[in-house]
Amino acid sequence: MIKYKVDFMTKKLFKIVLFILVILIFFYLFSNGRFFCSSLGKTKEQKYLSLFSEIATLVKNDYVETVNPEKKFPGAFSSMLAHLDKLSAYLDPEKTRIYKLYEKGILYSTGIYGIKLINYFYITDVVKNSPAEYVGLQAGDIVKSVKGKTIFSLSFWEMHFSLLTEKLENIDLVIFKKGTSELDKINLKTKLINCNTRIKKIKNDVFYIELLKIDKLSVKLIKERLMNKKSLRLIIDLRKYSGGNFDSFIDITRLFFKKTTSVVIKTKEKEEKVLLGSVNPLKFKAVVIINQSTIMYSELLAALFKSMNATLIGSKTQGFISKLDHISLKDGSSVLITGGVFLLKGKDLRKSEVNPEIELKDKDWEHILDKSLFILEKY
Repeated sequence: MIKYKVDFMTKKLFKIVLFILVILIFFYLFSNGRFFCSSLGKTKEQKYLSLFSEIATLVKNDYVETVNPEKKFPGAFSSMLAHLDKLSAYLDPEKTRIYKLYEKGILYSTGIYGIKLINYFYITDVVKNSPAEYVGLQAGDIVKSVKGKTIFSLSFWEMHFSLLTEKLENIDLVIFKKGTSELDKINLKTKLINCNTRIKKIKNDVFYIELLKIDKLSVKLIKERLMNKKSLRLIIDLRKYSGGNFDSFIDITRLFFKKTTSVVIKTKEKEEKVLLGSVNPLKFKAVVIINQSTIMYSELLAALFKSMNATLIGSKTQGFISKLDHISLKDGSSVLITGGVFLLKGKDLRKSEVNPEIELKDKDWEHILDKSLFILEKY
């Protein structure tokens, strides 16, 4: 009887052990071994996360002054994203709200366009009748701090969005005036600025297009104003780009380029050829104005215009093109991360600036429209 009970218990224990083994094998097969990684040994990512937690605890417990490490975490996130490439960025909840307004083109702005230059914000352009113009800011000035906070370690997008606001607001700037090493303190009030594309007839068949956004409204406006024209001469200004989306970019190419135009999107998983253009695009000759603020889809557009023999004038771009994904996080913050890159004729456009045929010096920018019109007259 005792032997029977022992055999019964042995068999039962064996069944339990076997069941546990089956479960473990199941987890291993269907979770790529992650179950064992977590129980038998940490992955590199887990080790770094553990190290991050350990450092945060040390800062909290052992630093000479009282510090809340959680307040420093956004800086760590920002640094990690900024080290990926020029465009990827972490946006805290405030900048995420501004980004969403930026996408819609409804925001309060200082009127400053610029680029990240080392660890400062280099002003490349100032909007006419904007707060920045009222206080005498100009291209070549350098922003050192905003609202008393240095922008030393910020990514491009963080710098850019620090100069935009959700409502009317006073902003204190510390700047280096162009060509000097002297600091100047400036206070300006943001202003609601229209970021929609503008089209102006200069004379006869010559039209000036200030392409401020690559969106559905811009596509509609160009169609309504120009589609029925038999021949056109265009000055296309791509210096003040304020956002857009890839679907609208494709629609814009259908207005300007033949159906033979294409671009390749390279993601982590695959390369996909995207056909652009249309059978009946506009018939035109164009001068395209570019500078270092020509980024994202406007820079890709500039590269396409150059490949189609339009004349580019201005200064070279940054090689600032990628398919940028915006991903919201639980706490209201978000991440901008490069989900794909564009290849044009096999060339990675993130690493290739667009160079103008006619490069302008500082003094020439004041008469940019006259110069562009002169080039068009030579066609």
